[in-house]
Amino acid sequence: MIPLISVVGRPNVGKSTLFNRLLGRRKSIVFSQPGSTRDLIKEELIIDNSKFFLVDSGGFDNEKGHYPKLITIKASDLIIFLLDGKNGLQNEDREILNIIRKEKKSFVAVINKIDDNRTKENINEFYKLGVKDFIEVAAEHDRNIGKLRDYILNTFPNEKTTISDNRSSIARISIVGKPNAGKSTLINALAQNDIAMVSEVAGTTRDTVNLNIKVKDKSYSFIDTAGLRRKSRVTEDIEYYSTSRAVSSIESSDIVILIIDAEQGPTKQDLKIASLIKKNNKGIIVAINKADLIPKGLKDNERIVASALNVLTEINYAFVVVVSALKSLNTNSIYKHIDSIYKSQMSKINTNNLNKFLKSLIQKSTAPVNKGRRLKLYYATQTKSEAISFILFSNFAKGIPNTYRRFIEKSIRNEFALMGVSIKVSFRTSRTE
Repeated sequence: MIPLISVVGRPNVGKSTLFNRLLGRRKSIVFSQPGSTRDLIKEELIIDNSKFFLVDSGGFDNEKGHYPKLITIKASDLIIFLLDGKNGLQNEDREILNIIRKEKKSFVAVINKIDDNRTKENINEFYKLGVKDFIEVAAEHDRNIGKLRDYILNTFPNEKTTISDNRSSIARISIVGKPNAGKSTLINALAQNDIAMVSEVAGTTRDTVNLNIKVKDKSYSFIDTAGLRRKSRVTEDIEYYSTSRAVSSIESSDIVILIIDAEQGPTKQDLKIASLIKKNNKGIIVAINKADLIPKGLKDNERIVASALNVLTEINYAFVVVVSALKSLNTNSIYKHIDSIYKSQMSKINTNNLNKFLKSLIQKSTAPVNKGRRLKLYYATQTKSEAISFILFSNFAKGIPNTYRRFIEKSIRNEFALMGVSIKVSFRTSRTE
């Protein structure tokens, strides 16, 4: 069992900075505004070839009674209880420690922002917590982080897990969409647990939340991204960073779930997101969410799917599911489509079958003509790339209409069962006649 370590503390004590410093890369948003990390971020932490899971929890919110992901505290093997050496002891620190002690969890008290002698003067007041030993760090300046990493290793001397690379067998899935479309609610339904923070306020999920889910002995790696906004609406620095992170999540995923609000239907912003997914050649599932809010007289799933695809013309090959993430209605069907897409993405099409099909298709179709020459296919092959890609060698490559290119792409997809898979088709001139 891989140990789970959680970084817990009130807002703006430096949890994300410490989290990033331990990982050795930026994964959580770092911004000097209380509550910048609103969701929990889970990443693999590698120390001396040993693997742990590290979680950056959401901050403590006394007014809303929101504790730093109580579910994470319950599941943790070790808690890094982070304190702010610059601002000193606060009431929220006491309340969080009471929760940790109530759950009888192992913890290490870490005082952050110990940058100079002036801040060291605040250390004595932390002994009022009844804690004997502290680790003093300055996460922003990488001070004493090695001591904390050594503490983690020494805490689990008999449970070190040698890392192994099995990522190629696990599908990486991003959940994207406009703010407040229900991304976090969907990931909760898929995980069957309250992992991502859910709120009616648009844009609550500002970071990406990585979550590994196991269903019937199959593992899936989900990324719940920050909402993708129009550039004109990205005003705060933190919102800009979150949007760019969401784009990066799409780029690093195998499959993308585009979630659309059923009450609004596909909007211009959804079309732009769909175009981004297509541009990056990702597998795609469209989840039309909030189906529970559709009046019974209008709840015709076939009509809803057809209507959505009629608008989302650029990704009309996507699997479309009508769901209610809040009610967990039809959400499990998403796993079936993920499995289908991921299997297709790894398929290698027989070259002879591909050529026979395409030559017959072009001969029977109304092929384009360039300078008096009708398009003629000489040879087709699937390239060795992450995305399914084909090169068609023909008597000419320029002047082939986009409509015909899309026709070829659609025909290949239908013939070789590549539903939900983005594919690339390019033409190259082989020789002149």
